[in-house]
Amino acid sequence: MKRRSSATNGLFLATLILACAAGTATAVADAPDGVPPARLARLTRGINLSDWFAQPYDPAQERQVAENRAKDVALIKAMGFRHVRLVFSEATVSDPQAPAILNPGKMQRFDAALDLLLAGGLGVIIDFSPSDELKKAVEKDDAAVDNFAKLWRALAQHLTVRDPEQVFFEVMNEPVMTDGARWNVIQKKALAAMRASAPRHTLIATSSEWSEIYRLPLVEVVADRNMVYNVHYYDPVRFTHQNAPWVGDWVKGLINAPYPSSPEAVAKVLDGLPDDKARKLMINYGKERWNAAKIEAIIAEGAAWAKKHGVHLTCNEFGVYRKAPAADRNRCIEDMRKALEKYNIGWCMWDYATEFGVVTGPPGRRVPDADTLQALGLTAPAP
Repeated sequence: MKRRSSATNGLFLATLILACAAGTATAVADAPDGVPPARLARLTRGINLSDWFAQPYDPAQERQVAENRAKDVALIKAMGFRHVRLVFSEATVSDPQAPAILNPGKMQRFDAALDLLLAGGLGVIIDFSPSDELKKAVEKDDAAVDNFAKLWRALAQHLTVRDPEQVFFEVMNEPVMTDGARWNVIQKKALAAMRASAPRHTLIATSSEWSEIYRLPLVEVVADRNMVYNVHYYDPVRFTHQNAPWVGDWVKGLINAPYPSSPEAVAKVLDGLPDDKARKLMINYGKERWNAAKIEAIIAEGAAWAKKHGVHLTCNEFGVYRKAPAADRNRCIEDMRKALEKYNIGWCMWDYATEFGVVTGPPGRRVPDADTLQALGLTAPAP
């Protein structure tokens, strides 16, 4: 969930053009048949489950957690989602002193969560979202890369008995490295380890540097055809992440940023901003004129990359911070969703119940946001 710098706004198309001019582009090919159509259909209408393993394990709360999760599964299914992206880290499945070995007790809890989702009729992307420490380590340390691949080999071996029509393995959530060539080496090694243990499952690869769609031209497509390539899409970040406390100064201070953006639209909110820096940011956002057509043009570039390489593409994260103006938030989500569907790109919204959520309320008492569901082409279930 990090925006590229303004200097790289045109990286995607420029890199693609340069590659073609140099004669390095792969010949145009139709989408492969390595991924069964039913699996691609499963990888549509998804929602991220980022909080199931976000809290420390407390055995005294295990029964209540299980009951709340069962309610979540029933609600997710009733809202019309077809799959979830189950986010976990190395701490979920292994111990610091043995980072490449699965911890039996932790895997028992992991399996219980997976059982619950599958029993509820949902497909599951097993999304390895490492700690920042692990991400930084694999960027520079080959020993850390070895442990990363070994952990995936062990995890895929453990999960290979799961139905490959329902369970998918995603190599890493949002790599942070700017060196695309380095990421290609790491990704190929991890994918090979995953494939060695799970020969039938569909694997999900990604681009470097926060899985941004603009980095796709730097991705080295592997020979394995039972593969889907994943991107994340959050533009316009000045809208989708406005005033989010964890984002950099280039977004902080933006309040009530409108969508679509235009000089006329932002002029109405300038007086309510805290300082001249925020006003300048808002004015620039208005000049960028973000709208459905601009979003679709970027998604179309991703679709063109996938077609050129004969691979399938999915978007495992997109969404808008809930502090954005509600009507504009849902309009932006709808524009993103429609653009993805127009180009047959599967999607998984961020997120189920956090600051970007499709529901509000505490565990066990979730309340669907009917307007956000409508933006996603879904319908809130009857109370």
